[in-house]
Amino acid sequence: MAMAMSTSPNKATVVEINLICAQELPSYKSSSSTSSIRTYVVAWISPQQKLTSRVDKAGDKNPTWNDKFIVSIDKDLVFERPNSTLVLEIYRKRRYRKDTLIGKVNILLDSLMDKNQFWGSEDICDKVMAFHVRDSSGMPQGILNIGVMNLDGLLDRGMPSFLGNSSLAIDYRRLMGGNY
Repeated sequence: MAMAMSTSPNKATVVEINLICAQELPSYKSSSSTSSIRTYVVAWISPQQKLTSRVDKAGDKNPTWNDKFIVSIDKDLVFERPNSTLVLEIYRKRRYRKDTLIGKVNILLDSLMDKNQFWGSEDICDKVMAFHVRDSSGMPQGILNIGVMNLDGLLDRGMPSFLGNSSLAIDYRRLMGGNY
């Protein structure tokens, strides 16, 4: 999930997204299957650059990921395109076939940024948000719960250099140097 990031430190807001869990996802089990579904989330702002969460192996229709991503949101992008979104797609992991899209959530980037932070306050803002997961027809297929923390007050304004000059987002596993 990398896009050209603004070089001016006050033009970007750094946000931590915690994929907490989902509730009441459809299982799509066949009547002969007794195994639970395994799910993961693909997150992106730019479809060319995506991040993937861990696979939940035990939650079945109520998966828990507790996986975190750090996202740098360009404030100019929000002003110029107020309908810009963070897309979270939930997939069912399959062994011998292609993974199946269960549903997705589109979150307006504007809603991820605290308004006080957006207008220059240094306070750290954190909140928990819940969204309907929608299938390809737009019908609700469960709920996705995320935590959002604005890290601008926590980080030096000259940072998001740890994201890299060309990176918009990173997951914690990559930040810590591992694939665990």
